[in-house]
Amino acid sequence: MADITTGSDTSHFAASLSLVQAEIANALDQAAVQLDAYSDSGSDDSLTLFLEEIQQLRGTFKMLDFRAGERVCEELAETGRIVRSQKVSQATLEAFTQALVYLKRYIEFVAGGDIVSPSLLIPTINQIRKQRNEKPLPEAYFFLVNLRPKLQMPVADPEAGSFPYRRARQLYQLGLIGLIKQEGRRGPLQVIQRAITRFEKASRGGAAWPLWNVATAALDALSQDAFEIGPQRLSLLGALDRQVRKVQETEGRAFNEKMPDWLLKELLYLVALANNESAAIAQVQKDFHIDEGVKEQHLAEARQRLSGPDQSAIDSLSEALQEELQSVKDLVDLLERTDTSEENFNELIVSLSRIADTLQIANLFDASEKTRRLCVALKANGVSGMQSQIAAVADGIIHIEQEMRGMTQTGLDRDTLVDPVSLAEAKIAVLSESMTAMTLIKRSIGSFVDSNGDRLHIKNIGKSLHDVAGSLIFLEKHNVALLLHDLEAFVSLRLLGSETPPSEKQLEAFADGVTAIEYFLDSLNGQGNGSDDALKLAQESLQILRD
Repeated sequence: MADITTGSDTSHFAASLSLVQAEIANALDQAAVQLDAYSDSGSDDSLTLFLEEIQQLRGTFKMLDFRAGERVCEELAETGRIVRSQKVSQATLEAFTQALVYLKRYIEFVAGGDIVSPSLLIPTINQIRKQRNEKPLPEAYFFLVNLRPKLQMPVADPEAGSFPYRRARQLYQLGLIGLIKQEGRRGPLQVIQRAITRFEKASRGGAAWPLWNVATAALDALSQDAFEIGPQRLSLLGALDRQVRKVQETEGRAFNEKMPDWLLKELLYLVALANNESAAIAQVQKDFHIDEGVKEQHLAEARQRLSGPDQSAIDSLSEALQEELQSVKDLVDLLERTDTSEENFNELIVSLSRIADTLQIANLFDASEKTRRLCVALKANGVSGMQSQIAAVADGIIHIEQEMRGMTQTGLDRDTLVDPVSLAEAKIAVLSESMTAMTLIKRSIGSFVDSNGDRLHIKNIGKSLHDVAGSLIFLEKHNVALLLHDLEAFVSLRLLGSETPPSEKQLEAFADGVTAIEYFLDSLNGQGNGSDDALKLAQESLQILRD
């Protein structure tokens, strides 16, 4: 059966690849040699030979039905053809080099039985296309799916479309801007989800419902920890915002219009990559037959391995540096207590040189340069001058160790009564507990609505709001604590203390206020001081509750 995320039978592809992997690796190496030769000499002959190797690879990939590899070669060939009439820029050479490296690694992954997807090569393809000012390919370019399955359409709810579209779009844009500005992740996504849920309910019975239904599941997918939200996915959410604007501008009439197939496909790809942790994801995967295949956590691991050393390699580098440092310490201790021998002196020079190289690889350039200067000084003074250099070597070791510690900690502020690390940990704990409380409050309100006003579901949310307000006072966010006290008052007076049930408009405004404050809390986990736009939304929601 074809893998939905590759468009080909991956086991058959891997088996076929193993027969010609050596030839492919050789062709990629030869292409790299010709590219290096062109970079050094600018010879048109080298560029021609490079493109010939690429055309040969393209034919091999076509035979193997390796569509992603074939497309990389097509982009290289087309870009090479266009730029060969002029001197190829450094950016183009770098894009070509990266394509060769990533292709070789990708093929090694497939041959080794690793779980991969052609979408891993989309950024590389787009980098090549960028050299000739072509539009980037979408992330789901290689994704195969039936966009017209038989769906069980929900019954239209005439009341669902009566909400203010401008306010719903304001919610969506608040979340999108928060993601773009990196003001947290969970908060912005929940704000977006809240807006899209309204659009999904309002679109039921209309031609656009499948897209809004899939969008709801796609946002559930993006909320999973494994998902990365990079520029391409932010661009996708921007495209969805244009559909939100279209609905707003037409006052809901756009719900009866068919939505773009490409957007539906991109959203479906996100759902296909997700674990079925929510009812929405599980249903869409079942409806579109996309419940099997590569998942996002597999892609995240493969992306890391494709673009650079994995964590185990970094750990190995750190371990090697520690061992070499210990070796130098032992040598210095020995040289300090005994006469310096030629053998020990040379061993010290070799060890320090290795440390300098390792520091260079780890991008600790200052420490690397200082270590190299120490080597030069030791060589200049020779064995006879070693005793006078002992202190300099010891200082160098201390400097290296400080550099390594600086990678993971910033030290303490001696002027504070409570050390910043403990204070930061306390703030993180308070934020985590507060956000959990806000999530439970939203669920309680949802259960209250679903049960036609059973107050048992909301009897404790006033206390929860009060507790979160206290947490915000600890965090010195007194203005936000006041907003929570206002929400607490609404619960006490209107939800619990009145025989007249609140209107749907009021419940929606209350939920908007809770969501906005949850967004604000999430933004405090980043470098900023919280989102002012989220507070404005919460204040607007409270104004609706007061009216």
